Amino acid sequence: MERKRTLKVVFVGNPNTGKSTLINALAGANLKVSNWAGTTVEKLSAILTYEGITMELIDLPGTYDILPNNLEEKITFRELLLSDADVVVNVIDTGNLERNLHVTLELAEMGIPMVVVLNMVDEAEKRGYEIHPDVLEDVLGVPVLTTVAVKGIGVEDVPKAILKARVPKPVVTYPEDIERAARHLAPLIPHRAKRWISLTLLTGEWDDLPVPDNVKSLAREMREKFRGRDVFVEIESARFEKAKEIASRVLRKVEGKVPINLTERIDRFVLNPLIGGILFLLLTVLTFRFTFTLSAPWVGFIGVLQEVIGGWIVALNLHPLLTDFLVNGVVNGVGTVLSFAPVLFLLYLAISFLELVGLLARAAFLLDSFMSLIGLPGKAFVPLVLGFGCNVPAVYATRTLESFYDRLKVALVIPFMNCSARLTVHALFAAVFFPGWAPYVVLFMYALGVVMAILTSLILGRTIKSEGPAVFELPPYRFPPIRFLIKQAWDRTMGFVEGAGGIILAAVVLVWVLVNFPSPENSLYEWISHWLVGVFSLIGISDWRLVGSLFPGFIAKEVVIGSLAVSYLGGEPLQAVGFVEGIRTILSAFGTALMETLRGFLALFYLPGFDVAASGGKLGEVMKQALTPRSALAYMVFVLLYTPCVATVSAIKQEFGGKWATISVAYQLVTAFIVAWAIYVLSGLVL
Repeated sequence: MERKRTLKVVFVGNPNTGKSTLINALAGANLKVSNWAGTTVEKLSAILTYEGITMELIDLPGTYDILPNNLEEKITFRELLLSDADVVVNVIDTGNLERNLHVTLELAEMGIPMVVVLNMVDEAEKRGYEIHPDVLEDVLGVPVLTTVAVKGIGVEDVPKAILKARVPKPVVTYPEDIERAARHLAPLIPHRAKRWISLTLLTGEWDDLPVPDNVKSLAREMREKFRGRDVFVEIESARFEKAKEIASRVLRKVEGKVPINLTERIDRFVLNPLIGGILFLLLTVLTFRFTFTLSAPWVGFIGVLQEVIGGWIVALNLHPLLTDFLVNGVVNGVGTVLSFAPVLFLLYLAISFLELVGLLARAAFLLDSFMSLIGLPGKAFVPLVLGFGCNVPAVYATRTLESFYDRLKVALVIPFMNCSARLTVHALFAAVFFPGWAPYVVLFMYALGVVMAILTSLILGRTIKSEGPAVFELPPYRFPPIRFLIKQAWDRTMGFVEGAGGIILAAVVLVWVLVNFPSPENSLYEWISHWLVGVFSLIGISDWRLVGSLFPGFIAKEVVIGSLAVSYLGGEPLQAVGFVEGIRTILSAFGTALMETLRGFLALFYLPGFDVAASGGKLGEVMKQALTPRSALAYMVFVLLYTPCVATVSAIKQEFGGKWATISVAYQLVTAFIVAWAIYVLSGLVL
């Protein structure tokens, strides 16, 4: 291979072969998480410099076949066929060599210099196999290495092998008439993967193949000679037979050695429907608790930072309007963005750990039949449960699903989960208007959210196409490298801050403008609220302050209560804070956050409580004059179902595009009003 100063190196293989772990072991500090252009599929890449050569290492989505069946496989197909990759590193799970070699044999027909990495050789050896990489090297004519990427074993040899990569030898022999037809087509195809393309054309698959129309026409004519035969099956059968034959020579069973297969032993319990179901329910609850219990102290710390910085701004004695803008617009906006960072970081840690250990795939397998009843895959269970804590990390948790359309359906359903921010509103209203039934009213809100989520899922199942039945692979249990988990979680969290932060900040500033212009006493906020009262009177709400509080509720649902308190009771004036006093407050809050985090670890295994506020105080007394129990219940339903917070909308936009974020907002607004009206009318029969 001609030596270049920069190399584009793509890592290809089946799912769960350790490609990401290998890249992290090679260039951990330079790991970058982003999205593939024009998609919402995560892209993992890194820059590595070796012997003066700059290598861009790119982790392609896992695939079982080069011909694409879903969005992720289309990305792999595009990068191999339509981009300028210099080297392919084919990463193989050694213990599942025969199945993995199917992709290897396809890659051997694509004309790209290649290196084969037999990863996780330790697991294969524990199962009683003796590994002969030299046999595979002789067969393919390319460098073949053995590694245990998770432990860093053999990783140092990979860059050297990349520089010695060679174009592999095609080793599969097909039926003579298919071979003859492929040899006839290949010279007409101006592409290095001409053998693979010519064979694919003979199967009738021409979409997106980089060949002239006249070659496709010739391939159609040649296919007529195979009428009555399934060329695709014949080609695939030849590949599978060759993979089986090669695997039997590379992996040899050691006589008299009894394999210790820990995975199979554990799976006897984990895959039991009853035991496994209970286990995964507990794991989901533990993930929920880990994410929100340990993030709460740091969300509180960010709140203290906001207060101190706001106090410093007040101490500057600027114009009152400028001070209010900086404090309640800019500082609160940035604080709102940053307050999601601890939650997302811990969520990514937990989800990545469960996924890489191998538990998430098993949870999906067990729950798939149950979840399919409502049109969702098994892996949707975890994001949906996380939605009860916060919809934002739940939307990002959909990345664990393989299918784009499954991720989309789950993301559009998640906003109906009654998050903890809405609970603040529901707890207050339930305590004020239904003091004897408050816990049951709050539980009704949770149940209503779940019912609307199920109905929405069933509707989406009829409108959003599916990519076919799920294929489950249960990888062996393995402990992921902590450094990789932390780095990946950090990069993903920063991706949220960079991608969604601007939108959230803009929304906060927009609400501030509505509240303060043309003047705080006669603002656009009040004018629009008065105008909308005519619509909301249909659900018994005639006070503009109740309607107006829904606008800042778009920033965060718990702000609804604060807005009502300011509207009805008046807000507290901003207090100046001295510099030294502020530093002391920040340091004290930091120490408190650390201590609360340590206590949180102990509290993870406590049973969560369920408390509802005893009364609403002065605010509750005032609201009793503005609402009846019927209209209060309708208001609670509207808060439950209407437009999700701006951070959730930003997450949907970042993951699935502006069109679907807009559809989500519009659908929930319409749904919220219709259901709130129905509840208002029906409750008249009881209340």
